[in-house]
Amino acid sequence: MELNYTIYRYDADRNAVIMTDMDGRELVIECDKAEANVIYEEPLDAAYLSRLAREEPASYVSFALKPGGLQRYVEAMVEFN
Repeated sequence: MELNYTIYRYDADRNAVIMTDMDGRELVIECDKAEANVIYEEPLDAAYLSRLAREEPASYVSFALKPGGLQRYVEAMVEFN
């Protein structure tokens, strides 16, 4: 049985979410680049993505890898709040 695992973490110094696999390979998602095309209704809406990256980095990666995923996340959070 092969154990595949990944570790997700937020690196504040780089403002990036880093996924590390079992072999030590890293996928780095720079938040500034990932969020470059996100449109916010209010400037404070950017906090939704900041909090997501810090508290749930695996979810951030999941949304960031889908076209329009981060935008849809922000829109959903605005609706709920």
